[in-house]
Amino acid sequence: MSALLSEGSVLRSQLPGADFVHACQAAAPRNGRSALQAYRDMAATVPGWFDGLMALRNRGMRLLGMKDLGSLRVVQQTADPQPGQRLGIFTLQALDKDAIVLEDNDRHLRVQLALQWHGDMLEVATVVHTHNAFGRLYMLPVAPVHRWIAPHLLSKQVRGYQ
Repeated sequence: MSALLSEGSVLRSQLPGADFVHACQAAAPRNGRSALQAYRDMAATVPGWFDGLMALRNRGMRLLGMKDLGSLRVVQQTADPQPGQRLGIFTLQALDKDAIVLEDNDRHLRVQLALQWHGDMLEVATVVHTHNAFGRLYMLPVAPVHRWIAPHLLSKQVRGYQ
């Protein structure tokens, strides 16, 4: 697993000016799974303790003017989601059978997450653009946690695909 976006990443065009970039890849039998299914499967692997941390984050950040994102594990089971629709803590930006691009954008930062199939390789990529000093401060503890949890979730997810 690496921290660099693949050459074919759907988020590659978002790299200019990014304040945080992370990607991890893992071999996984695709078996016809769509990118949307991969996102739902990843959300289902989020451990309860991490969702508890998200609940604490939501309470604390609400006091500082950031929105309550909700739970990472809760992803609506909409049959045919459309861009602009919420799917869990993110808003759907783009979707095809190979890639899903999700986003959360507020006055402090813009986070983009993509799950993308490259044959039997699943990539999870994140690009963050901070809008102000608070966004940069917010990312100080979030970046190392993200670098740990994203590969952990991906690894857990693909073990379930074996």
